[in-house]
Amino acid sequence: MPPHDPAPTPAPDRVPAPPAATTPGPGVAQAPVPRAPDPHPASTRWTRVGGLLAAFAESLPALIIAMICLRVTELHLPFAESASKDNLFPQALVTDLLSMLRYAPLLFVLTLPALLVRNRTRQSIAIGALWTIPVLLQAALVAYTSASGVPLGSDLFAYSLAEINTTIGGSTHPGGPLLAGTLLAIMLMWLGLALRAHGDNWPTFSSRGGAIVLACAVIALIAAPPQTRASAADAGGSAATVALNKTAFFIDDTLQDLFGRASVPTGQSAQSRQAALRDTSYRGPDPAHPFEHTDRTPDTLGPLLPRVASPQPNIVLIIVEGLGRSFSGPDARLGSFTPFLDELAARSLYWHNFLAPQGRTFGVLPSVLGSLPYGATGFAELPTYPPHISLPALLKEQGYSLRFYTGTGLEFDQEGRYLKSEGFTDTVSTPDFPATYQRSNDWGYGDRELVDMTLNRMRTAPQQQPALTVIQTNSMHTPYQFRGQAEYMERVDRRLDQLNIPAARRASYTAQRDIYASILYADDALRHFFTEAARLPGYENTVFLITGDHRLPELPMDTRLERYHVPLVVFSPRLKQPHSIKAVSSHFDIAPALAAWLANGYQLKTPPHVTWLGTGLDTSVEFRNLHAIPLKQTKTEFSDFVSGTVYLAQDRLFALSDGLLIEPVRDDAALAKARAQFNAFRGANDLMTRTGALAAPSALAERLTYTPAARELRSVALAAEHGRLGVSGLHIAPRTGRITATAVIVNGAATPSPTFVPLLVLSDANGAELGESYGKAITLDPGARAQVQLELGTSKLPSGRYFASLIPSHPDTGRPVGTGQYHVEVDR
Repeated sequence: MPPHDPAPTPAPDRVPAPPAATTPGPGVAQAPVPRAPDPHPASTRWTRVGGLLAAFAESLPALIIAMICLRVTELHLPFAESASKDNLFPQALVTDLLSMLRYAPLLFVLTLPALLVRNRTRQSIAIGALWTIPVLLQAALVAYTSASGVPLGSDLFAYSLAEINTTIGGSTHPGGPLLAGTLLAIMLMWLGLALRAHGDNWPTFSSRGGAIVLACAVIALIAAPPQTRASAADAGGSAATVALNKTAFFIDDTLQDLFGRASVPTGQSAQSRQAALRDTSYRGPDPAHPFEHTDRTPDTLGPLLPRVASPQPNIVLIIVEGLGRSFSGPDARLGSFTPFLDELAARSLYWHNFLAPQGRTFGVLPSVLGSLPYGATGFAELPTYPPHISLPALLKEQGYSLRFYTGTGLEFDQEGRYLKSEGFTDTVSTPDFPATYQRSNDWGYGDRELVDMTLNRMRTAPQQQPALTVIQTNSMHTPYQFRGQAEYMERVDRRLDQLNIPAARRASYTAQRDIYASILYADDALRHFFTEAARLPGYENTVFLITGDHRLPELPMDTRLERYHVPLVVFSPRLKQPHSIKAVSSHFDIAPALAAWLANGYQLKTPPHVTWLGTGLDTSVEFRNLHAIPLKQTKTEFSDFVSGTVYLAQDRLFALSDGLLIEPVRDDAALAKARAQFNAFRGANDLMTRTGALAAPSALAERLTYTPAARELRSVALAAEHGRLGVSGLHIAPRTGRITATAVIVNGAATPSPTFVPLLVLSDANGAELGESYGKAITLDPGARAQVQLELGTSKLPSGRYFASLIPSHPDTGRPVGTGQYHVEVDR
């Protein structure tokens, strides 16, 4: 196309005036005065708009080049390199270009002041000055994602300026590589605009061409999917996070939060919401207080924890920042970097399939201590706390002392305010550490310093009354800096050797050596705590619980659900026999379970009506889920829900199996029921947020002794249940030229199972099936279980990453007749 000056030739400054009219004489009709022609006819105005569009289209390649440079830089940052072994550049490039096209109309409006400059050189300079801002914004959002492991969206607006400053100050920053890439991107953009200004070797557009570009952008804005968290719902892992365009995600997620993420479907009445709630564990009879219900929590811990006559037991709850199952415990996907915790788990009650209801720390104290709903941005953030029941309040009113220890501040997420409302008066945070302790980073003190401080306070604490002690760590959090870090950085390699991680897979570990070092450090701090706690008075009469507030996001995740997958360890010196528990439970179940255990075994009096979201800890050794669990990833992002053996993520349905592995599933009835339950919960949560109607104060005032009648662990009706057949404990052993799969298939129904065939399927990282193997036909009696072992040849497959699934299938059609276990990773 020929060069084109975007500024059309201006209309003449003057228009010839019409001839002067003479004054007509008497009786002569006055002639009309002719009008001056329009100095800006419609065609001229459209030409001018077309010129502006052409100038915009001509300049756009310079910005595209800058964004491609930033994308290449991002893909070479440690977080992106560890996210996936696949080449993400083509997918990421398409995402970036489509995102830029979608937001080209908005960019055109923002660039309009520069486009109105008539001089071509000055116009390019003005455009460059304006477009440096989105380049810097994209770089800042990439830096945030690289440091935190999650893209920044509307959750930014749920934090105060003080909390944002704390987060930024306590974060790991990508530093040199991203800074160099950003500077190079800006230089390339300015170079392109300089070439455009001189018209040399630079694409040019006519007015019509510019209009076509903008029309395509408008079509893309309407038709192309937004870059929201739904974009990562399939895998939910880090690779999908890397591929997102960070600026488009920030804009789209903010717009969706403002306009498209309503908590309650339009037209849902209190009666319909209540009807849906009755299909879950939230069965309050009063529509004004939907979370108030009769306490039916059974004592599931009593049969496993030996009772003593007196005194009442001490309880120590340790909440470990970022502790996830993918790097802790048996069969951890990334290998376990918590050797002490693994040793302790082998002597404890250990929940393999345990869920944190929140993807960040904001909800952990209300969910663990009170089994409470979220409110808008976390229960602790509510302006006033509605009447409710919590474990600390129950214990304090009946003789317990309450203690809370952390190495960071209590201002973040309103934790101090919430703890005070629950009755905690003995609290330790950053201002309470003496000068002899050394801070680790901007967040506060490392876990070893926290443990030493806690032990010192516990040694001097009065022993006349039982205590609930809560310890909240912070070292497994960005910036992953702590005292003695160099030693633990060296220990990472030794741990990789112990785990037999092959050399070909070690690059992703060494790229995030500081994170793995912090896990080893936090585990050592726990070892030190338990070694010293064993010497304290009352140790023999103490029950310890250890869980994570959420899974840290910086390490690569295979699924979206992995963000919530944490362990639960319950240990007591009096425990005679460990138990490996495969049933699903969550933070919501801890407070109800402890209250029921203390009420049944130690005469703790509890109210007949409660506001627990949980129904108690399930101690079944077989995989099952009897709970409905809402999951909130951030303060503002709320779109995940588990109901029985299905997982609703971003309105898509997945089957849930042992290991909390997920598989897309088509089940319209389960999808409809999960949606109804989730919408009902969000409606009740909204109602509580607006009105403070959690429970009627009079309903919570009474205290009664424990009665076992009418208590049940299960919810009334789940979206899908682990009923007839289910696979658990799938283990894959790679051997020369084949893999061997072993698993247990259980018939959980009250009737004999249909005849089925165990089916082993091997697929690649893209989901393409590579081979399958069948076992013999089996029929199981009610409650019976069968150990199965299958082999599959792999000699023709190249070395790489594969996934195995084992499914109870129909002997004729091959279709599933039960719940399988999916996507167990295989390396060969």
